[in-house]
Order: sequence, then C-alpha cells, then structure tokens
Amino acid sequence: MRRLTFLLALAASTPFLQVNALEFAPCALKGSNGNGHLQAECATWEQPLNRAEPDGETIELFVARLKSTALEPANDAFTVINGGPGGSSVDLLVDFGAAFRAFTRERDVLVIDQRGTGRSSPLTCDAVADEPTEPDEEEIKRLTLECIEKLPRDPRYFTTTVAVQDLDALRAELGYDQLSVYGVSYGTRVTQQYMRMYPDQTRVAIIDGVVPPSEVLGHQVALHSQDSLNDVFDRCAEDPKCQERFPDLEADFATLAELLKANEIPLKLQHPITGVPTELNLAYGHLLVYVRFALYAPETTALIPLIIHQAVHEKNYLPVAANALRMLHNVTSAINYGMHNAVICTEDTPFFAEEQVDFAALDSTYIGRDMYDTLGLMCGSWPAGVIDPDMKVPLESDVPTLVLSGEYDPITPPAWGDAVLRGLTNAKHLVAPGQGHGTIARGCIPKLALEFVESANVSEVDVSCLEHLAPYPFFVDLMGPPP
Repeated sequence: MRRLTFLLALAASTPFLQVNALEFAPCALKGSNGNGHLQAECATWEQPLNRAEPDGETIELFVARLKSTALEPANDAFTVINGGPGGSSVDLLVDFGAAFRAFTRERDVLVIDQRGTGRSSPLTCDAVADEPTEPDEEEIKRLTLECIEKLPRDPRYFTTTVAVQDLDALRAELGYDQLSVYGVSYGTRVTQQYMRMYPDQTRVAIIDGVVPPSEVLGHQVALHSQDSLNDVFDRCAEDPKCQERFPDLEADFATLAELLKANEIPLKLQHPITGVPTELNLAYGHLLVYVRFALYAPETTALIPLIIHQAVHEKNYLPVAANALRMLHNVTSAINYGMHNAVICTEDTPFFAEEQVDFAALDSTYIGRDMYDTLGLMCGSWPAGVIDPDMKVPLESDVPTLVLSGEYDPITPPAWGDAVLRGLTNAKHLVAPGQGHGTIARGCIPKLALEFVESANVSEVDVSCLEHLAPYPFFVDLMGPPP
C-alpha cells in the first residue's frame, strides 16, 4: 500500500502569566527548504509536555515576532498557523513574508511553531514518510511501531487541543488582549478550535482552504483530488488550443497509468533538488505523487497536459520523474510525520465509519483506497492523544471571519467553506477563481485580508477585485501557453 501524504474536557481560558517573560533576540529566519529570508526577533519558550501536569516534563517551543511599525500598536497580535498537519508556521511566515509583514503596520505579528513541528521539539518519523512504494500491511505496522519507539517525546501531547492551549498561553504571557488568527489547510482546524475554546480572545479569524470540524480526513482526499483532475480534463477539452494540442488527454492519462501499473521504467536523471545523478525505476506511485501535488497550484496544474502527453506520445518520462522527486523532497522535508500521525490518529481515523465510505467511488479514483487503508493501519498502533470532546462538533461563532477557498482546490473544496459558513454569524466566503489550495498570496487577496484584519468588519470586504483572478493557461509546449 502506498504511503502518501495526507496532505486532517474543554480547557478554560489560560491564566495570565508574567508579561515579557520570554527573552526575544534578533534572528534571521529561513523558510521551507531553506528558501527565503526574514529578519525577526525570536525566543525559545519552555512549556509542559502535558499541560495537565505543569510541574512535569517540559518541551521547548520556538516563537518568532515581527514588531509593529505603528507608534501605538494594537493590543492584539496577528498570528499564522500552517497546515499539514506537521508543517512549520514559522516557515509559512517566511515563505509569505511580504504578505504577512504588511500586517505590522498596525499590530505585532506573533508566530509559534506548533509543538512537534519545525523548531518546536519536532517529532520526525522518517520511516513512514511519503514514498511511492507499496509495503505490505505487516511492514506498515512494523515501521509505525519503529517510529513510535524512536520518538523523543510522548506523542499523545502533540494534538490540536494542546497546541491551542499553547497558543493562548503565549498570548497571555506576552500581554496581548486578543489574537487575530490566520490558518491554512489543517491550520483552519486549529484556528476554529481556538475560536471555540477562546472566543473572547479571538478578535478576527481568516480560514484558508477550510477543513470543517465535523469532517474526517481520509477517503475524501482521493475523491476531491479526482474531482480536480477531472476539472483539468474538462477545461482542456473546452479550451480550443489545449484541445487541439491534446485531443485525448483523459485517455492519455489512463494509458500512462496502466503502463506504469504494469511496468517500472528504469531512468537516469539529475535529481531536481540536489543535482546528483540518480537512478530511478519510475512506477505508478511517482505519477500519482506528481499529479496529486501538481493540482495544488494553478502554475503546476497548467503543466499536467503537456507532461502526460510527452510521456505517452514521446516516451519522455523524465518530466514525470523529476517532478515527482521534487515534490516528494519538498513535502517530506516540510512535514514532521510524528506530529502528523499524532493529530490524524487522534482526530480523524478514530472517526472512520466504513458504512459512510463509497468504496466503489474510491476505487475508481487515480489514488484509490490506499491512503485510507494505510492511515487505518498506521493508526491502529498509534497511541490516542488529548482531544476536546467537542472537536468534531460543527463550529458556531460570531467572531468576524473571512473564509477563503480556491475554485479548484484538490483537497478542501469550496463546498467545505460553505459548510463552515453555516455556523458563522459574522462571516464572508470568498472563492478565488481558478485557484488551488491556499489563496492568501493570490491576486488581491493579501490586500483584502489586511483590510479585513484592520477593520474587523466582513461587510467592508470588497470582493470585486477577485474577478481579475483566473486559472493559469495550459502549456501547449515547452515554450509555455499559446500567445
């Protein structure tokens, strides 16, 4: 079964702690994969591993702050929560530094690497990271147990519930009255739980690529990704230039899939990240990884027809191989799988209900049911962590909230944004035309997000600028889209 990224008692308010107890110092931050650069001030914060035992074992959490440029900064801080689960929020801050630094014109930007991720006592689990291989069930169980044995901390205390408590404890310790919270992907689950647990401490929220609390991440990943791939087939068929160049795109994909399911193709290439000469037996898993992650962004989606065509009609398999290696590297280097499993095995797989899964539909997708089955196998051995009893209850809130979705999001579709909106009495849902997963840096959305945070008024968000967003045109050859 393929190991694939899956890329899924109520605490009282945190008591106020000593202001400025953290000692910040100037720091230079790099983002994901060592890219980007951001000057900030940073601190290491020691907190209980188990917050119910404040005098017990502790862990170190990493905090970064961008001080406001205002003469009289607002009494709330703007914070950023990454997805995954398992991604570094500080990396996200750096990756979109230009967009997030703009928020300092009225308030501090305060970001904590969620426990188990990035620089905050990371829980790595290399043995169960993404690979386009098909280990048997016993090997999956063995690798999972090996991972658990090697973890430096008890994974039961690395869940959303505990992370939300960390976040509010940080707010209180630094003396902010409230937080204005942005979360993307799995980070929207964290954001919504913060809104639920600490409504008075949440000034505004932006949730981007929304996971409704009641949704269980598992089989929907394959179904939603297949919907997005079907959108590519349909859009190409409706685009005269794309249709002329790739008249049988869906059939070509099926041909390539069957070829790679039946045979591995030996290749020699330079690794797209390291440049090291690499030998690779191209398998169906590589095609699956490439397509799945290419669908996340309009720029990479635009290349799918050309890369499929080259493989089928020109026997050029290097683009599939190189892109699969690049995406595998980027994902595995960005996700801490120990923390990922701590969340998924506590907050998702225990709620799997086979009677609610259409296995025939799942089997008909290009991903199939492998992800669903593998998650179930891994989590069968994983210790259940701390979870709020209302974690899976739909959120009801009057906190001003901006809901963001990409029209062609392959994992958190706009329908999920609509579902969350039903419980929010003071919210607006923006669907970005032609966009994929995570829209905060797209078109005019950074400007809208900044204006919303500063005004805390969804009625003042003018969405007319979204009409200028569109899908990236399909490449018809290596020179790019048609003129």
